[in-house]
Amino acid sequence: MRTGQVSVVPSSVIASVSSYEDAHRTVGYLRSYGMDAASLEVVGAGLRRAERQRAIPVARLTGAGALQGALLGVLAAIFVTLVAQTTLTGLAVVVWGFVYGALIGGLWGLFKGLVRNRPDAVSIEIVPTRYEVRCPPEELSIARTLLADAADIDDGRVEREVIADAPQHEPKPRTEKDAA
Repeated sequence: MRTGQVSVVPSSVIASVSSYEDAHRTVGYLRSYGMDAASLEVVGAGLRRAERQRAIPVARLTGAGALQGALLGVLAAIFVTLVAQTTLTGLAVVVWGFVYGALIGGLWGLFKGLVRNRPDAVSIEIVPTRYEVRCPPEELSIARTLLADAADIDDGRVEREVIADAPQHEPKPRTEKDAA
């Protein structure tokens, strides 16, 4: 980091909550009492690896493919009726475009469902187990005071704890030299 440059990552943890919505609500509460939004940050903590299988039913993929194909077939049929000369009426061309589009789209969806939709294909994600709301150390006492008075935000459903090892700013004891 260059000299004179300020770190943009707040370093003091104000609260640790179990869901992102609760952390967002906490930030909104602090902002409503005048804290600067640029100084507050929500950080995911306690990361873990989650594996999910993403298999979509074959019938659903077939139906979605048929619907998409039918729409493309209708658009192609409208283009043909406007550009080409045919012995069929415009309505017949649109109906045939719908039928052929649905047939080809359905077959494509079936192929995709049978071949590409493998239930053994697993997606791996890194997800946080909790979210921390952070702020600069200068604003820590203000944020703690606001959250201590936050009876309307802490409705009992939220597991909220104020981190105890955050730095405390206590006044220095007065000496005789300061009194003079």
